[in-house]
Amino acid sequence: MVDNTNNKEFWDNYVDYFINKIDEANNEKDAADKTANDLVYSGYYKKLEVKEDDKFLDFGCGFCRLFPIYSADVHSDGTTMGYYGIDVSRRELEVAQSRYENLEIGRTLFEYDGMNIPFANDYFDKIICWGVFDACNQEKIIRELFRVLKPGGKLLITGKNENYYEDDDAAKIAEVNARKKGHPNYFTNVHNLTDQLAEHGVRFLERYYFLRRGDFSNDCSYGGGQKCQRYFMSGHIC
Repeated sequence: MVDNTNNKEFWDNYVDYFINKIDEANNEKDAADKTANDLVYSGYYKKLEVKEDDKFLDFGCGFCRLFPIYSADVHSDGTTMGYYGIDVSRRELEVAQSRYENLEIGRTLFEYDGMNIPFANDYFDKIICWGVFDACNQEKIIRELFRVLKPGGKLLITGKNENYYEDDDAAKIAEVNARKKGHPNYFTNVHNLTDQLAEHGVRFLERYYFLRRGDFSNDCSYGGGQKCQRYFMSGHIC
């Protein structure tokens, strides 16, 4: 299969799909294959406790779904001070710019080459990597995320565990269909990731496990255990 990890044209063509999925999650209670709606997204974002003077990175920002949540939380007047979004898709950034007039490519939004985050070491106080990690070369991205994160900063990651229940048919069908579309689907071995993060001096603040596909999107109640399909991590450099 073609590696679409950093294929800009491939991700350019995903914009409409992403927007439709989010609209469906927010407006259709019983939607099939529902993703996390904005209420769930906002609840996890707020765990980062982003402050007005924080430099905040929305890694893999897409069409900047997070921006209105961030703006209402930190800058009620809609200003962008402290917000930075990067994405491999130029079209995603252009859609974000048209949706939110205060965002500007080259000032708050930056095109990303898929390998090197275009900021200096220790630049950000808080970083979110939401629904993006399984589309990345994870080992390299972890190094880059912690390179640009300040000592004592916070990072939130969501992703998909490589190990899930064999009878979770919804998960299997979704991933087969994603691969047919060319999605990279780099699932994560949580134990290996934990060891890798420990090498960076990370202390885990919270970890959440969701046993089955759809658990995360339905509400904010948390499951536990070793065998899980989705996970959430937040940590900082000690």
